[in-house]
Amino acid sequence: MTDLLRALGDSTRRQILTSLQARRETVTVDEVAAAQGIHRTVAFEHLELLARLGLLVRGSRAGFRGRPARTYRFGGEAAEVSYPPRQHRLLAGLLAEAIAGGAEPKRVGEASGRQLALGSRTESEAIACLEPLGAGYELSGRLIQARNCVFQEACVSARGVVCGVQAGLLQGALAAAGLIRDVVPGGPDGAGGCSFEVR
Repeated sequence: MTDLLRALGDSTRRQILTSLQARRETVTVDEVAAAQGIHRTVAFEHLELLARLGLLVRGSRAGFRGRPARTYRFGGEAAEVSYPPRQHRLLAGLLAEAIAGGAEPKRVGEASGRQLALGSRTESEAIACLEPLGAGYELSGRLIQARNCVFQEACVSARGVVCGVQAGLLQGALAAAGLIRDVVPGGPDGAGGCSFEVR
């Protein structure tokens, strides 16, 4: 996250990224340098950093005297940075899937949780598979504590639905480990996290 913030903190890199987002065709270092009014070495460094962060995709095409020219194009996804971590894109996708399929949001969350924890063998392994979400889940007996509610802002307006999706993620992760449990939201903990009861 720090690298992404640092990269997007530079106005020239933001301009390059914005200009590439608006076009379908690839560009070369020389084309970016000319468009931005910067030296080609500077353009190359900006483009390479954006590519390393996954914001641009590298390619090549025939260049002068038979040498292939490196090309770049927009990676196709918006960059999201939040602290503490939030997963609003995941939530939006799961809710859209639930609406489109006429399914209960918790069930869609459960299917996603199963995928995320596929191959886990224990409760602890299953919960650890959800660590990249940034919730900081801690399992203690029949209680799962999320130190950080990754859906917090959306939870304010639709707590039942949003907490249901997160409970579904946890329930699905446990199911991936062969543990068929019902995970019930306990609500916010007053410190930016939330709790879930495992039944």
